[in-house]
Amino acid sequence: MMKYGLAALLTCICLSTFADVDKSKVLVQQRVQANYGVGCNIAAIVPQSTDGGLGSDPETGMGGLAVNPLPKNWKSRLDSLGFNLYCKSSEDPDVLNTLGYLDAKNERWIKNERFMQKRLIESTSEYAKGYFREIIKVTKIYDVKTPNAHGWAETTEAITGDERGRRRTMSFCLPRPPKAICGGGVVGMLIDGPKGDLTQHALKVIKSIEFLPDVAPDVVPATTSNGGLRQ
Repeated sequence: MMKYGLAALLTCICLSTFADVDKSKVLVQQRVQANYGVGCNIAAIVPQSTDGGLGSDPETGMGGLAVNPLPKNWKSRLDSLGFNLYCKSSEDPDVLNTLGYLDAKNERWIKNERFMQKRLIESTSEYAKGYFREIIKVTKIYDVKTPNAHGWAETTEAITGDERGRRRTMSFCLPRPPKAICGGGVVGMLIDGPKGDLTQHALKVIKSIEFLPDVAPDVVPATTSNGGLRQ
């Protein structure tokens, strides 16, 4: 009897300990929403943070997405993760992305090696050739599927300047004709190495972006710069 009683007690203690550890690592997330104009009313799931979320100006189609400050288990020299966001035509050249292309056969966005090699060949100086060789090496293209869009993300690294200040940047576009949501921001300091790279965290946030039905003009009254209702 004592044997089984002791085993049950130990089991309870272990489960309680594990529960406490797991609870401390839980990442609280929130669903946020913002309207970037016709065709670009979106929602996203982001870690809950004091100054994070989505912000937008429907008239300009511009805004931003932020996680600020970063969750404690996101080890990075950066204070926050932030992207400038834009609502564009899905036919805009920026959306089509010459550094990556949609492989129709496999339905995946992949690295456009031919374009990069063409730029390399067309380079007129050894410096330019060396620059494009390095850009080809450090550029990565990611296929990004969201709840109702299919786009791409691209990371590249600074190859010149003080090594202590070199950054890894990310840009992305999520086309949902006739519009697309695009953005860009910094996802890491190269001096931090792989442990300080926020690429995968950023991709998870981007993959959560969902296009919502357009908001009727009278749902949210437009306001003037001083906060008063427009007539």
